[in-house]
Amino acid sequence: MFKKILVAYDGSDGSKNALTIATEMSKQCSAQLKAIWVKSKLPHYPETVSEINEEQIAADAFLEGLKKDLEEYELKFGIKIDFYSVAGNPSKTIVSYAKENNFDLIVLGNEGHSSLWGSSLGHTADRVSEHAQCSVLIVRKNN
Repeated sequence: MFKKILVAYDGSDGSKNALTIATEMSKQCSAQLKAIWVKSKLPHYPETVSEINEEQIAADAFLEGLKKDLEEYELKFGIKIDFYSVAGNPSKTIVSYAKENNFDLIVLGNEGHSSLWGSSLGHTADRVSEHAQCSVLIVRKNN
């Protein structure tokens, strides 16, 4: 059914649920699985050069944590998960990346780290589902 699955992963509980579902689907369909993390562009509003360096160090540490999470999923599910990280607007980047790389399915959580921001402006999941040219699975958080 699906041959290429893209999962949005930012380490939040919502994205962990999405990663679990995407991993299970990938295994069942023998599909290629790739995770994407779209980080904010640096700098946000730094006042000094050292603040730019601090933000970059924090982003690099966060990225290493995401990679470690993905390695744990690979071991748990016995599947290979490729990983891609880029700076940009999350919804635009996910939609563009999926289109450019011919993904059949995008899987993402309905809430990520930006739940407060998303509540007033619309969640990344909403925007991705509106603009993606492939199927989109929005995974609700476990209650």
